[in-house]
Amino acid sequence: MDLIYFIKVLYRRKWLIISLSFLAFVIAFVFLVNQKPLYESVAQYSTGFTAEKVKLVDGTSAIDIFTVEIKFNNVIETIKSPQVIGMISYKLLLHDIANPAKAYHKLTIKNTENEVYKETNIETAKRILAVKITNDELLRSDDPTERLLIEYLKLYKYDYASMMEYLNIDRVERTDYIDIRFRSESPELSALVVNEIGEEFLNYYKSLNSQRTEENAQSIKEMVANQQNKVDSISQKLLAEKLSQGNIDPVSKTASAMETVEQMEASLAEEKGKFNEHSNRLSYLNDELKSLQSGVSQSSNSNSEVLQLTNKKNQLVEELSRKGGNDQNLQQQISDLRTQIILKSNSGVTASKLGDQIDDIKKQIDEEEALVNASSSTIDNYNAKIHEYLGIANTNPGTGVKVDALKQQLEIENKQLENAKEKYSQVEGLLRDDPTANFIQTRVGQPAVEPESKKTLIKMSLSGISMMFLTSILFIFLEIFDPAIKTPSIFSRLTKTKVISILNHLKLKRGYVMDVIMQEQEGKKFVAQNIYKNNIRKLRHELMESSKNIFLITSTKKEAGKSTVIEALATSFLLSKKKVLMIDLNFSNNSLTKIFNAEVLIQDIAEHINYSLPLDSQQMWSKTMYDNLSIIGCKEVNKTPSEVLYNIDMQAFLLELKKYFDFIIIEGASLNNYADSKELAHYTEAVFTVFSADESVSHADMESLRFVASLKEKNQGIIFNNVLIESVNS
Repeated sequence: MDLIYFIKVLYRRKWLIISLSFLAFVIAFVFLVNQKPLYESVAQYSTGFTAEKVKLVDGTSAIDIFTVEIKFNNVIETIKSPQVIGMISYKLLLHDIANPAKAYHKLTIKNTENEVYKETNIETAKRILAVKITNDELLRSDDPTERLLIEYLKLYKYDYASMMEYLNIDRVERTDYIDIRFRSESPELSALVVNEIGEEFLNYYKSLNSQRTEENAQSIKEMVANQQNKVDSISQKLLAEKLSQGNIDPVSKTASAMETVEQMEASLAEEKGKFNEHSNRLSYLNDELKSLQSGVSQSSNSNSEVLQLTNKKNQLVEELSRKGGNDQNLQQQISDLRTQIILKSNSGVTASKLGDQIDDIKKQIDEEEALVNASSSTIDNYNAKIHEYLGIANTNPGTGVKVDALKQQLEIENKQLENAKEKYSQVEGLLRDDPTANFIQTRVGQPAVEPESKKTLIKMSLSGISMMFLTSILFIFLEIFDPAIKTPSIFSRLTKTKVISILNHLKLKRGYVMDVIMQEQEGKKFVAQNIYKNNIRKLRHELMESSKNIFLITSTKKEAGKSTVIEALATSFLLSKKKVLMIDLNFSNNSLTKIFNAEVLIQDIAEHINYSLPLDSQQMWSKTMYDNLSIIGCKEVNKTPSEVLYNIDMQAFLLELKKYFDFIIIEGASLNNYADSKELAHYTEAVFTVFSADESVSHADMESLRFVASLKEKNQGIIFNNVLIESVNS
């Protein structure tokens, strides 16, 4: 379709588009007028990300833009996380229900009639919110009480979706800053949110990074321990190899062996001390684990447990005093007992915190068990070596090849151990450093003095323009997907047939088309009628210039407007003072017969035609109210012309009628549905096919048009009917 055609389509619906656009304009105005004013506060943070630089190959340094962008995105998404927003929501709700007079959000009467409001216990809500804020935990939807509280948040519009609707977090373009903006009906609330959300984010971000760094540190620590065991094992093998090679002097060998035994015995005593220390520590941790596990299943700790722990602590203090206060093992146990007494005495300790302590104790138990096992293995090794060296009397001197190999292996393993220790030191440094140390709040959110501008005129204009654009697009799409053939050019391209005449659409609800042709009227009100009349005159000229007198007007589909075209054309001939005969042979729909109330029917005159007498004396046609216009009607029957007019020689009959009329116009039934027009085409001199512009071209239409084309000289072309005025020339 042409662009001009689409412009005409929009122009045709201009008043509807304008009306809808104006309606959107008015609705936007009403909405904005009734909208409550919003106050916006802004807090700004400096991240320090752009201060971090990387070294390039040439020795210079630069900012890694890609990494910086990722860091900014991570921070923004973390701020938007349900954990951070949830903590702010809980604090706001706790404030409002604890201080109803100073609440930021006031519930409406409709809210107070809600079932959620009625079922919620305020004191229970306060207690749950306080616990969740203290433990940094979110409400659980699987718990009925907490699920009710989640719905209660929605009443106050403190739920996640409502908060995010008015929260904007963006990086200030090409800077190191992040802006946090929040809009609400209360200026104090807006300021509180933007300031609190920054603090809550810092706490949550620190905990996330700390957790990840601790996990890495634990992994590297295990790697260091494994590498240390390798180094110790190779060192022992090297020492054993040196001793096994010995010396040629038996006395020197014995002296060397005894010196080694003394060293090993000293090491054995030290290792036994470590074994005892770790065993006692392990026993203590197991007792503490049992105590903590029992504490999880109990709602509170009894005074007797606290007293028992206190007595045990006092006993250890006395024992430490007797030993001079230098026993580290006892000091550690006393410190642990004090911690346990505090935990047992604190009624606010939650099951989740006890669970964390239990996990920590279990990790310590695993470490102590590993140390006990390692120490036990070392003791057994020392005992075996001491027994071996005591039995040494004399050994032959050996080569130093194996010793050199062990030295090289020991050197390699020591380098790996140093690398592992260096990594562990780096991770410990990261663990000590605060990843958000460079985060600084450079702008504190302040309560807005005036509400945010509603931008009423701009938003109203945008609403109207948007509606105009959307409706225009809608009408264009409807036009594109409308199967109807709107313009003659489109019809010609699709069917490859000639359009001889274009007739615009005409409203005839209150009259007949013959009146339109007969009357002379002027003015904008009658533009369509005058265009139609002129198009009929053009068609009349084509017929008069064709030097033919008998015409068949047919169509591919029903209700294409054949009868109207015949009426208009016949009337136009009357204006040229021509005598016209209309013959209604549309046996399926005899509309011409009904319109002109024809008294002479073709079925009745079939047996009474006498060609030896003048036909006008035999009442072969009916007169109409218009001079020089006559009609032969028909009865509606489910038969074809060859079946109804079997006893009439149509060729001779039509030739005889030509003596009395200048033009004979015959109406035939639609080609798609009936064979009538195909039979009548043999008796006529010219065939015109009427096609309505509000119809689509089907396969049956193409078959009918191929038949019309096969008539060759008789085929005069298509009369394109019901075309909109703006599409007449398209």
